[in-house]
Amino acid sequence: MSAWVTLDALPGNYASALSQDGRRVENPFYLQYGQGAFAFSLPGGNRARLPITPQLGRWYHLVGVHDGAGNTIQLYVDGVLAASVPSGPADVSTGPLAIGRARYNGQNTDFWNGSVDQVHAYDRALTAAEVSALHTAETPA
Repeated sequence: MSAWVTLDALPGNYASALSQDGRRVENPFYLQYGQGAFAFSLPGGNRARLPITPQLGRWYHLVGVHDGAGNTIQLYVDGVLAASVPSGPADVSTGPLAIGRARYNGQNTDFWNGSVDQVHAYDRALTAAEVSALHTAETPA
C-alpha cells in the first residue's frame, strides 16, 4: 500500500489513511498515524512504527509492505525504510479498500484529518528499490 498524506491535526489516538474492511473485529491492515508514530499495522498489535511528530500540512509518502515470504511488515516514509517487524499471522479479507478511515468491530472509526492522495495497492511485496523509485517518481497534488 502506498499513499501521499498530510495531517491537518494530530489525532487523539489513531487516524488511518488507508485500511481494508475486514470480516473480523480488526481490519487486515492499517496505514496510519497514532500515539506519536506513523505505522503500518496488522491485527493483534503488530506495528512497524516510526516515532515522529509530523509537520502539519506537509506531504509524507507512506508505504506499507507485508512480506509474507519473509514474515515481516515494513513501513517506508519518504522512500526510506523506517521500520521492519515480524508480521504474525495474516488476516485475509475480501472487503473494500477504505481511504481516510478504519473499521473496528463493524464501525467506521479512526478518521484521517488531512489529505490522502495517489493511493496505490499492490498484489505483492515491493522491494526497497521499488519503494524508492515510487517516491521519486510521484509528487503530491
